[in-house]
Amino acid sequence: MLRAILAVQIHYLYEIVQVYCDWFMRLTFVIITRNRPQKIRNLVDSILKTELDSFSIVLIDDSDREKFLENRRFLQSLSVPFKHFSSIQAGENVQKTLEKIKLPEKERNFINTCTGLASPFNGYQLIFDSGLRFAPYAPARNLGIYCAAKFFNPEIILFLDDDCLLLYPKKLKSHLKLIGTKLGQKTIVAVSGLYKDIPVSKQKAEKILEKIVGVLRGMDSFLRKSFKVESDKRFVVMPPHMLGGALILSREVFCSIPFDPYVARGEDHAYALDLKKFLGEGKVAVRDNYFVVGHFKEEEPKKDNVNVLRDIFRFVYMRVKTGQAFIPFFTLRWLCLSLFRLFTNPLQCKNQLNELLTLLLLAPKFAKSNAYKYRANIKAWRKFLKIAIKNGH
Repeated sequence: MLRAILAVQIHYLYEIVQVYCDWFMRLTFVIITRNRPQKIRNLVDSILKTELDSFSIVLIDDSDREKFLENRRFLQSLSVPFKHFSSIQAGENVQKTLEKIKLPEKERNFINTCTGLASPFNGYQLIFDSGLRFAPYAPARNLGIYCAAKFFNPEIILFLDDDCLLLYPKKLKSHLKLIGTKLGQKTIVAVSGLYKDIPVSKQKAEKILEKIVGVLRGMDSFLRKSFKVESDKRFVVMPPHMLGGALILSREVFCSIPFDPYVARGEDHAYALDLKKFLGEGKVAVRDNYFVVGHFKEEEPKKDNVNVLRDIFRFVYMRVKTGQAFIPFFTLRWLCLSLFRLFTNPLQCKNQLNELLTLLLLAPKFAKSNAYKYRANIKAWRKFLKIAIKNGH
């Protein structure tokens, strides 16, 4: 009888400890979206299956008004704390916080750039068909961090992309609990995962020319190498690439390191490189090969080469910023590709001329002007978030 009573008491004590641990974890999901309300429903439905006792959601939503309101109604139907802002609304909130902080002009400009209030690409928009689509993703992610920190003060932020869903929601706790645990002699402070593509339309067979273009760009081979998985190995320490759509960050990380706003595309790859630079010897970021999210892979019509231009800006900038040896290899490939297309399809030369102009002039100029600013002003992000958290609670 005594054993039974003791067992019941231990069980209740365990439940209390679990609830306290989940509360102490203070988890916020940060999602960036634009005009995909059904995907938001799919993603949030998978989050609700995680069996977490408490969490909050931040949705940075640049949808058209009708779809924005659709997302708002859906979030209101849930019994989950949330904040739902467009980038403009979140930016206005940032401005109010900045008014309460005394920062040197350079640091204030850096915060404005980090959160999209100012764009370093404004002087380069003439070569693009659409300035909106060229806008980098980093500011939206930083706005998500800001809103999460100010309104929920979480211990952990989990970034998920709107075109993803948790394939194994009940396993999420095990991934979250990696934060703060030891791997060897180092403490895990950030965890990334992997994508599993879910085709939603029939994929067309690649033509020979498309295969040649793919080889010359080299992005597919780069990503395959970055996400190479050894079957008997769960963790990859300090991975060369992290997924922005499956990224768990501890408070220590997201309060110290913003996404680099000078990266035109691939801000998650840049974030992995910045983590290597800023984490101390006793801390580590890992990729958990058991943390897999589903990614809806749609075939979208190619309207222009805006992503090619963004990638050129990205790799030239990262080359200057980090001195990484592999990056000139990519820019050389793009140079060959642009010349190849220019001579094989002279009637469609606008894109190729833009690529050559970007490779040889604009991207190097941008990189030299901005490569030092991130590292020189990153401390401003810590000051900024500290005040944001203080004013939010």
